[in-house]
Amino acid sequence: MTRELRYLLFGLLAFSMSPGTSHAFLGGLMKRGEEKKVLSADELSSQQGSAEAQMAKAQAYESSGKTRQARDAYKSISRSYSRTDAGTQAKFDYARLLEATGDQRGAFDEYQALITNFRNTPNFTEAVKRQFEIAESLRTSNKKGFLGVGAPVQPSKLIEMFEKISASAPFTDYAPKSLLNVGYVRTKVGETAEAITAFQSVVDKYAATEYAKEAQYQIFKLRGVKAERSNSPVEDRAQVEAGLDFVNQNPEDQRASEIKSNLQSIEERSMEKLYNTGVFYEKSGKPDSARIYFREVVKNPSTSWASKAQERLHALDNMPESVEKKAGVFGPNPLKKDKVEMRTSGDEVIPLPAPAPN
Repeated sequence: MTRELRYLLFGLLAFSMSPGTSHAFLGGLMKRGEEKKVLSADELSSQQGSAEAQMAKAQAYESSGKTRQARDAYKSISRSYSRTDAGTQAKFDYARLLEATGDQRGAFDEYQALITNFRNTPNFTEAVKRQFEIAESLRTSNKKGFLGVGAPVQPSKLIEMFEKISASAPFTDYAPKSLLNVGYVRTKVGETAEAITAFQSVVDKYAATEYAKEAQYQIFKLRGVKAERSNSPVEDRAQVEAGLDFVNQNPEDQRASEIKSNLQSIEERSMEKLYNTGVFYEKSGKPDSARIYFREVVKNPSTSWASKAQERLHALDNMPESVEKKAGVFGPNPLKKDKVEMRTSGDEVIPLPAPAPN
């Protein structure tokens, strides 16, 4: 199809539309057609020459302190000569001047467009570095947002920025550093489970690095946050496992001794939950279920709850048979079920297996 026939068809389509719509439609079709056009070697050489001439002017503007004119010139060159080396350099320089004049988010997006569409640009590494610095600056900024309310950028936008950096440069240090920052941001806004997932991705993808160590430590701390909010000992065991993972894999790290010292208090907290669950069942008239929990606590004599649990077991064992039988009116024997249907909070408490009878 000849160029003249193509324009004729475009004109016929546009004729049936309103004036505003027809101009937008025709302009869009022509623009898309231009983007798909393959430049010949001579056309590319000609564009490169024109772009370099325009670059000289833009650089002169910048050298003389005319930042706004230089920024606009770089933008124009990057749009008009996007396929030339000078055009990709202009795109980087445009982003650089946006950053210099305070438009950090605009600069980040321009750097992203550069590294997404021109991965072979010699400015790739520098663009990723600048992206990380922008996102990190926004993360740690104490500035307020519009009218002094909130942060200068929403946490969801920060997470998006760091995830883009990680995806763009997965084999650089900026990838694990960015994923760590995703975890930090999610931790700050109270998204504990999502933060753990972010830190775990660092452990999985960048094992045996300092970043993985930091991620493991953060997982240990966040497991503790979840455990303290829960009445289930399952969360305590998850924190213990996270702590042991860190200690076993990083025995020389100074944080290993800190974690070791915390393990006893974690066990204490876990046994307290088991003991309280046993008391709940005892008061509910279900002595057999209570015994399950008390026996489990007694297995951990290093905690202060072991002796208390032993006392409760002794009391239950010496309970008059008539009283224990009477307790059955409160409900069926829970040992005949797969689990005891009881909720002490938002967590469902599942009884531990009963030890073999003596």
